[in-house]
Amino acid sequence: MDSSNNMVDDEVMKVDNINDDDTCWDPATGMCFSCLDEVKSFYGEYALKKGFRWKIRTSRKGSDGEICYLILACSRVGSNVSKVSCTSKTLPEKVNSCPAKICVKMEENGLWYIKKFEPDHSHETSPTKAKLFKANKKMNLHVKRTIQINDDVGVRINKAFQSPVKDAGEHGSIPFCDRDVRNYVNKERCAIGKEGGVKALISYFCQMREQHSNFFYDIDLDVKNVFWADARSRATYEYFGDVVTLDTTYLTNKHDMLFLAFVGVNHHGQSTLLGCGLLSGEDTESYVWLFKSWLRCMLGKAPIGIVTDQCKTMQNAIELVFPTTRHRWCLWHILKKVPEKLSRYDEYKRIKSAMKEAVYDTFTPTDFEEKWCSFIDKFELQHNDWLSGLYNERHKWAPTFVRKYFWAGMSTTQRSESVHAFFDGYIDSTTSLNQFVKQYDNALRSRAIEESEADFNSMDTTIPCGSNSSIEKQFQGEYTHAKFKEVQAEFRSKMNCAASLNVLEGCFATYHVLEEVVVGDIPKERVLNVVFNQESHDFNCECSLFEFRGILCCHVLSVCAQERIKNVPEKYVLTRWNKNIKRKHSFIKSSYDGTELKPQMVRFEKLCKHFYDIAEVAAKSEDGTKALHEMLRQFNSNLPPMDGTTNKHETYNEMK
Repeated sequence: MDSSNNMVDDEVMKVDNINDDDTCWDPATGMCFSCLDEVKSFYGEYALKKGFRWKIRTSRKGSDGEICYLILACSRVGSNVSKVSCTSKTLPEKVNSCPAKICVKMEENGLWYIKKFEPDHSHETSPTKAKLFKANKKMNLHVKRTIQINDDVGVRINKAFQSPVKDAGEHGSIPFCDRDVRNYVNKERCAIGKEGGVKALISYFCQMREQHSNFFYDIDLDVKNVFWADARSRATYEYFGDVVTLDTTYLTNKHDMLFLAFVGVNHHGQSTLLGCGLLSGEDTESYVWLFKSWLRCMLGKAPIGIVTDQCKTMQNAIELVFPTTRHRWCLWHILKKVPEKLSRYDEYKRIKSAMKEAVYDTFTPTDFEEKWCSFIDKFELQHNDWLSGLYNERHKWAPTFVRKYFWAGMSTTQRSESVHAFFDGYIDSTTSLNQFVKQYDNALRSRAIEESEADFNSMDTTIPCGSNSSIEKQFQGEYTHAKFKEVQAEFRSKMNCAASLNVLEGCFATYHVLEEVVVGDIPKERVLNVVFNQESHDFNCECSLFEFRGILCCHVLSVCAQERIKNVPEKYVLTRWNKNIKRKHSFIKSSYDGTELKPQMVRFEKLCKHFYDIAEVAAKSEDGTKALHEMLRQFNSNLPPMDGTTNKHETYNEMK
């Protein structure tokens, strides 16, 4: 090639144009480049096309201390003298004196020229697998962000790998493998808490506090206890902090920290978060610290009722911090232990059935105690310590004793009492403290969306009444869909009831309500008493459904029909289930709105969202597509160099 400046410029332009056209020249003696980075990029593209690894074999510096001569060669060049005996070697050797190389030199004009080119290799090359060489492996920001999103929502790594594969069109066309995806995910997970899980959590708290001044957190560094509540949770407590359930799960980390969440029930019957804690132990002192922090966060307003498991230390702490709060055990936790405690008995199935009948089919303390003692005597279980302990604490868990108080629809049998209903699918015993930060935000986002959708559906649509009852219509206009469906279920059950006046004393009318029910698979009849005040229109039913769940029972509705009552008093239409109230927490952004992304990734996402809109319009026609391609090509050629490399070659690698 001519060494004149004009020819040099022509040659440089030819190399650049080739890269712009998505092709790659083979090296040739006399070819020149404007800088050393361009030489490396060019030879790297050539090596990628031919299917071999390359490295810098030799470099020399001039009198000014700058590199002026370089040999770029196949990575299998030279010989390897190992100190390990052949019989002890476990890794394959990659060196076999391959001669392939280029020699480049910088001339006085500042340009780099190829002085020598050796194209032949002493080994087979593999163009189809060249992308898997370490030097050629790369994940662009789009792939990295896609993998991050998949990991955030719990997609397994092997599934996450399929996303870029499908996007690329085939497995062999992507410059990385599933192991690279796994390594990247693990690296990102570790980066969340590279200074330690607790420090990562504190960093997260500071970030949330910057976004909303009402974010609250408290840390006891001496015993490594942590409590926090985001602004939305604190506002939610104002409306739904009357009844709270607590549950625990261990997070996998070197400290085995105990995760505990305060969960309430919103106007749709959905779980709603009211605060979280991480404890280093389950002793009374730790629980006292946690409850005091939560109470301070909620401005000293204690809940009316708390539901927990049978943890004795937690119970002690509740008595100390919340002396006026009603406390009951979660029946689900108790029944979950039945197989463990009773399955060794020969008549286990009959014992289990008799126990459930005593628990569920009694409405007065006397009935419960009679049936419980009856099944204990029948199966000779007097010496079972577990059953004896339950009976001694019956006022804390048996429906007969707890249903006379309001528990916001937290059923004594359903799993929804547990915190896992809120964090189900996000946090479990395998979640590390480092992963916890992201998964916590994901759970908040998901639950906030669920509540917002339920709000919209309740306001935008109407569930038709199943009868002509004006009482049903009264609830239709006030209650959310979820709660109105519960009311309708009682109206349907009313058809199985027959109310008859038993005693009338002054304004008090006592009705016997005969109800046909199915217990197990056996149909049976039961009679419940309903006392009705004909002056104040107050009701009192033995089943205590309204007191327990805030929903009028079918027995009261039967009496309403007998008394020709058109509308129930407002006190039976709870504002807690009202769909027409604008609650403050629904206007507060949850903590998930804060981003943990690196600034470059944030900028990348914003650009992508803009690009998607433009691409959608351009893709409607072939002309529009071609025009957009040309605009992007021109824009790319005008971008300033990044990290000392030329954009043409980097873009070429990406497009390939």
